[in-house]
Amino acid sequence: MPNPGCLLLVVDLQRYYIDPTASFRAWTESRAPGALSYIEDRIRGSVLPAVARLKSAFAERGWPTAYLRLCGSREDRSDLHWIFREAHSKAAGEGFPDLYPLDSDPLADILPEAAPGPGDAVFDKTTFSGFASGGFSGWLEGIRPRAIAFAGLATSQCVDTTARDASDRGYRILHIEDAQADYGADEHFASLFASRGVCGGTILSSADFCGDPERLLREL
Repeated sequence: MPNPGCLLLVVDLQRYYIDPTASFRAWTESRAPGALSYIEDRIRGSVLPAVARLKSAFAERGWPTAYLRLCGSREDRSDLHWIFREAHSKAAGEGFPDLYPLDSDPLADILPEAAPGPGDAVFDKTTFSGFASGGFSGWLEGIRPRAIAFAGLATSQCVDTTARDASDRGYRILHIEDAQADYGADEHFASLFASRGVCGGTILSSADFCGDPERLLREL
């Protein structure tokens, strides 16, 4: 659909964040026990229900949903952003291989509770921003939505970086607060409030958005 009212963009809501078999989870817990408890509780209790609510509202209106996945395409992960690449190498040296899974690994998949449906677009990236790698940027230029509603992980990292890049490209940004998660509440809310001046200041709950999205877009 060219020029839809809004695009729902779900960022990095992937299995390896919370799957007990994932090296990402095991390595993080080995270094900081309990560090992922908050984000897992937030994903299950807030993000997944909010994304389901949003997906339904978007489908009703024929508006598109797209997903970003952070994963490698090279065995040595040399294609990853240097921060991810260094973490991957360090974890491997400590006995935790495949910290960031390859694109073919099931652990790179979107969590099944929020899995892409027919017609949803999925783009792999190797960077914080979805505009810096992969095919998302070109695809987005082809449809040019009036606004982008952001959901996913982590609020202060890949979500915020992608939202700022989208704002620089002229898109109106809607941060759906309960559809995003970070490693702690402080990081989550600090990122959202810091983003307001750059991305337009629109922070909503999924219920607020789904109540009357057409009105919200008119007000933008």
